[in-house]
Order: sequence, then structure tokens, then C-alpha cells
Amino acid sequence: MSINGKYIENEIEGYRTLQVEGRELLETEVSDFQVGFQSGSKYQDKRDPVRVITVHYSLTADSPASFREKFNKLTAILDQEQAKLIFNDEPDKYFIGTKSDVDSVEPGLLSVKSSFSFYCADPYKYSDQVKTAKNNGGKTITLVNTGNKPVPITVRSKMRSENGYLGLVLEDRFYQVGNPGEVDGETKEKSVKLFDDHFTQDRGWILNNGVTPPVTHERLQVGSVGYTTENPSQNEGFVKATAYGTGNSWHGPSLTKMIPSTSGGLPTNWRAEWRFDLNTDGSPNKPVEVGHNSVTFADENDNVICSIVFEDNNPIAERSDMAIYIDNKRVWDTRETTNFYVTGRNDGGPFMVVEKIGSKITVAFSKDGLQKTFFTNKPNAKLKKVTWYCAAYQGRRAITNNNIRALNVTKHNVKYYYDIPNFLQSGDVVELVGETNELFINDIKNWDRVDIGSEVLLLPPGEHALGIAVSEFATMPDVEVTYRERWG
Repeated sequence: MSINGKYIENEIEGYRTLQVEGRELLETEVSDFQVGFQSGSKYQDKRDPVRVITVHYSLTADSPASFREKFNKLTAILDQEQAKLIFNDEPDKYFIGTKSDVDSVEPGLLSVKSSFSFYCADPYKYSDQVKTAKNNGGKTITLVNTGNKPVPITVRSKMRSENGYLGLVLEDRFYQVGNPGEVDGETKEKSVKLFDDHFTQDRGWILNNGVTPPVTHERLQVGSVGYTTENPSQNEGFVKATAYGTGNSWHGPSLTKMIPSTSGGLPTNWRAEWRFDLNTDGSPNKPVEVGHNSVTFADENDNVICSIVFEDNNPIAERSDMAIYIDNKRVWDTRETTNFYVTGRNDGGPFMVVEKIGSKITVAFSKDGLQKTFFTNKPNAKLKKVTWYCAAYQGRRAITNNNIRALNVTKHNVKYYYDIPNFLQSGDVVELVGETNELFINDIKNWDRVDIGSEVLLLPPGEHALGIAVSEFATMPDVEVTYRERWG
């Protein structure tokens, strides 16, 4: 018998599993109800109760001391919650259980027989292997469940084009995210990435002449910056302040990018993504350090369209704030936490997203699954400047790591109406996790567009087909299904 990957027989010399009870047919609890004075009753439902697995064993030792040592080791092996249990006659399947009842051992012997039991709140037996199936560009996927119980499936779909919705159908259940009625647009231009700057070197951003968020009355743009290349092959590095200057409030260097005007002029609908560092890692003076790190998007008249601020402004304890400004006003914040110390190294690190479509501005932070939606009073504001500002406060010790690594801006072109971009963009990944009934879009949990009638997709025993539906104008996505068979 194996517990969490270790066979007891290999761990304890003299231990032997004799027989096991409770792995066979599972009881079924049936519920019914009485109708008046009619004979019998009416069937209502059934359920599978918990399972108890009892292991009978023998243990032999050469001396009392050895006997006690082996029992101590057996106790340690068994004392694991929700352990993975595998039996040698069925090594490709497992149960999940926690030790419960233990039979007593006859005293005074060096060779004993006894038993212990596992309480399996989940009564099912699972395959040790996860099955995988792909659509290979088609509208259906054939799934085969050789177990005898329905199992939840996980579906991962990567978009190959813009798409308004994704629908999944399995037997009598469906799951839908997005709007089937969403159109691609009568006239449509592709979204264009205006720039994607990685700060391994000077990318032509203007020093100390940008727009900063109104966190305090005075925000001096002073000082200088320096660039560091960490990994040339991955274009990974950062820019940070080499001097913060001086001031009576926040003061430090800024870098500003002037948005290039392309066909159709400056963008009114756009998306920005960036990675940054703000933390005290490596510092012997963590509690006293303070710092400000913000990215501000401004129009042609230097009015703030949107600004995202991260600060540690507590000089006696490690605390981090996050604030969001829309139309030059603070519309949301959270303070005095430790959630916003981040390191955005590499493309897999935490990243910020701001997207403006008409009057709607969406802010998302991948680190904590944060997503907020706001509305601007200036839906036609044209994006002209992007400013990164890193600052120290008065004469206090500046935070050790305060930099930006990469930032890009994509312009969404709209000629006729604002029905772009579509809900799902090419490259977006939608993942439905069946076991937990959670939906993720690009690794951020998102329930906003899930149809109210959606259910967890359960694969019954036997062979079945998963149907895939997308918008008429969309290319069929790459879909992969994973599931683990189980038995009652």
C-alpha cells in the first residue's frame, strides 16, 4: 500500500498488508417520499455516501525497541490528511483519505496483526493518469470515459481570431461565456500595437516633462534614471532612478512617451500593458522605506485620462497602497496592505492592464486577480502621453526597488461604432476548470460574461462528443480537454 507516493512495505521492514476492505462496491443512499396512504413510496433521489477503507496488516520486529520504533514510523506515515492512497493490485488508481479508526494491538508480542481505517469523504477512486483530447481545428471533440462515474472536465481554449463568445455543450449541459449576438462590425480595422518598449536601454522617452497623478499638491519631476540589462536574450531589464533630487513632497524622475499619430489620428480606444517592480527586497531598512510608482495616460491638453498608482507611504512599517484615477479624480483605492509589493521580471511576472473602449475603462492586475471597470466623462479623449513616475518623499529613505521593465500600447481603431475589440481577442486563453467551477481569461478569474444558465460540464461514462460554438466570423479556437476518470 502506498501513501502519498511511498509504499509502507518499503518504508518499514516487517510490515505487510494482509487484506483490504471497503474498496469494492459502494453503498447507495436512496431518498423517497410517501404520498398519502398509497402503497410503497415515490423515488426521489440517490447519493453516494462516504467510503471507509480498512487495511489489515501484520508487523514483526526482533525486539521491543525495534517494535516501538516501527510503530512510531507507521504512525508518522499514516498521520497525513487527505492522503493519496494506492494499492499494489491496482497501481494506476488511487483514493483520497484520512486515517480515522485504529484497532488495538495485543500487548507483549513482537509479531502482531491489526487494522487501521481511512475516511474517504470523496468516495470515488481516480485514475492516476489525466486524459487529454484536442479538437484539431474541428467543432467537436470525442471524449471517452472508461470509469463508471461522471467526471468534471477542464477545457482550455486559445483564440485564433477575434471572437464574441465561446459555447461548450456536453450531453444535457452547456457552458457559455460572451454574447452570441456580438458582431464583428460593418467596417473594422485591426488593433495596432503602437509600441512595445523594454527598458533595457533608452527607448526615446522624455525625461522629467510628463503628467503625474494628483496624489499630493506637489509632485516634482527631478533627478535622473539609469538602465540595466538583466537578460539580453529575453530583452529583459529595467530603468530606475539614479537620483531623486529634493523636494517637500514627492520628487523623482519621470519618463514620458509621446504617442505616435497613425492612420485615423491619436487613439481614443486603446489598451496598455506594463510590468514593474516595487518592493524592499534586499534592504536592511524595509519598514522605513517609502516610494511612489505610477503610470499616467494623458490627453493632448495634459488632462489625466487614467492613472494607476502604487505607493509605500508608511515610514514606520511595510505597507503598500494602490489607487486609480479617472478624469483626474481618485475613483478607487486600497490602503495599508502588503499585497502590492511586486517583481514583474519576465513575461510571466505580474502585469497591469488598462483598456479604454469609448467611455468604459477597465483596469486589471494579474497578481491578485484584480479587475475594476470605470466610466470616463470624456469618451473621445485622445491619448497623447504616457508617463512613468518614480518618486521619493521629502528626505525619507527611498524604497530599494522602484522601476519599470516594459510597457506597450495598442490602438483600437473604430470607424463606425465602438463594437470593438470583440470580447475575445486572438491569442486570448479561456480556461474552464471543472473541478472548482472557475473560469479564467488570460489567467485572471472572470465571471462577468458567463451565461447565468451555465453548468459544470460532466462527462458521463462511455463515449461522448463535446460541441464547440463560436461567433460566425471567428476562426475555430484550439481547444484542449483534460479529465481524470473515476469509479464508485
